[in-house]
Amino acid sequence: MSTEYSSDRLFSFLRETALAGRMPPAAARSRRAAAEILFEKLSEQESQDLRVLDIDALKARFLDIQGSGLRAEVVDLYAERLRGALVDFFRFVDSPSDFVSSSIRQDTARPRSETSPRTSEERALEAVRMTTPTQRPDVIPIPLDMGRVVYLHGIPSDLTQQEAAKVSRVVKALVEDSEDEQ
Repeated sequence: MSTEYSSDRLFSFLRETALAGRMPPAAARSRRAAAEILFEKLSEQESQDLRVLDIDALKARFLDIQGSGLRAEVVDLYAERLRGALVDFFRFVDSPSDFVSSSIRQDTARPRSETSPRTSEERALEAVRMTTPTQRPDVIPIPLDMGRVVYLHGIPSDLTQQEAAKVSRVVKALVEDSEDEQ
């Protein structure tokens, strides 16, 4: 069986096109993250040939199994990103030499080698970024000041106002305690 349209080949495509400057790295990372999450519910046949994948059916399967784990809006966003990834992937498989991502404006699309020189360190850093997820989907970053960030994890999708107020009071108590110690 040909693996030209397999899920593994899609992940390789996303990594390689970003490294080659044919797709914005942020777009490739977000599409990869969406695919990794939704592909948890792929059948073996779908995994081997993504052309048979019905994204709406996959989304419905994911929501049925997932229950309240992810909000429907988040799953819709993942499905939209996966749809964009598959459109680009299929275009690439059909014509690799002419491929430019649909997420790049056509009048500005050029291979990265033509736009700016890159050092081996920059290429290595981008390769690391493409192979490791930078942020888990269930972690919410809250930027503070001067490069400080607080990360929220484990917040349920059905959080009530009363529960949010309780979390807020705990955080405020941390600040008051630290001010009393000074």
